[in-house]
Amino acid sequence: MPIRQDLIVATLSAELKRAFARSVSISRWNTYLNSAGQDEDRALRLYLWNATVGQSFHFPLQAVEIALRNVVNEALCSQFGPDWSQDIACRIHIGKRARDDIDKAKQRFFKKYRNPNPTTDQIVASLTFGFWATLTNPKYTSLWPVECQNAFPHVPAPLMIGDISALAESVQIFRNRIFHHEPLIRRNLSGDYGDILKLLKWICPETSKWVKDNSCVPTVIREKP
Repeated sequence: MPIRQDLIVATLSAELKRAFARSVSISRWNTYLNSAGQDEDRALRLYLWNATVGQSFHFPLQAVEIALRNVVNEALCSQFGPDWSQDIACRIHIGKRARDDIDKAKQRFFKKYRNPNPTTDQIVASLTFGFWATLTNPKYTSLWPVECQNAFPHVPAPLMIGDISALAESVQIFRNRIFHHEPLIRRNLSGDYGDILKLLKWICPETSKWVKDNSCVPTVIREKP
């Protein structure tokens, strides 16, 4: 559950300030202190709000990542068969970087389960958002001229796979920023949230609406100190 802003004890003691020099780092703390106009108590609130708003994005990011990987997987299955990750034509088409990602996923699976032959579903579940976002690139000409309409049936004309790819990459970069615990205090988070819902809507409007109806992102954004 995201941190409740009304329960934050927003007083930076001398002891905690000294501790931050090591556990948070002076440069990271200064990012918040500068944004707070050197008000240490407000900087502490900003720091905790940054963690809160990052937590609030987990649900919509989870939804869009799962939806994207499912529709790209369906497109690959349609073009190259249910075992596309091992299909020679597919592996040539997706390129070395994607092949390496698949092979590393297989290695991780073997290390964890001692099973050298994971199913396609098991491989799909272990690949990253970046993998799926990259595969939306229009350079994959054996895939998207045929499968784009099936995978993204609600993209408004005249937008095409290149627009989808650009949006997916933007959402993926934002996702990484959150999961790498970077500062969000200067971002247009309402815009980031809109991008997530838009990409999800292009895949499935019903799911996008469901996420919007159940997300606390707008509320947490408004709580910024």
